[in-house]
Amino acid sequence: MKPIVQISLDLTNIEEALETAAMAMRAGVDWLEAGTPLILAEGLNCVRELRKQFPETPIVADLKTMDGG
Repeated sequence: MKPIVQISLDLTNIEEALETAAMAMRAGVDWLEAGTPLILAEGLNCVRELRKQFPETPIVADLKTMDGG
């Protein structure tokens, strides 16, 4: 079974996240993750933008509000 590669876009602006996602896809990443910092900074619109740019790619929205604990 081939492993699935996912990149977490833990950035704070959508432009940088889209650039990073495009590079990751060219490198062979399978899934994109809208990380907590990106969602907190840009809201869920960042997930919509990722979906628009990468319509066939699975996208994970990391909505956790606390790590550890």
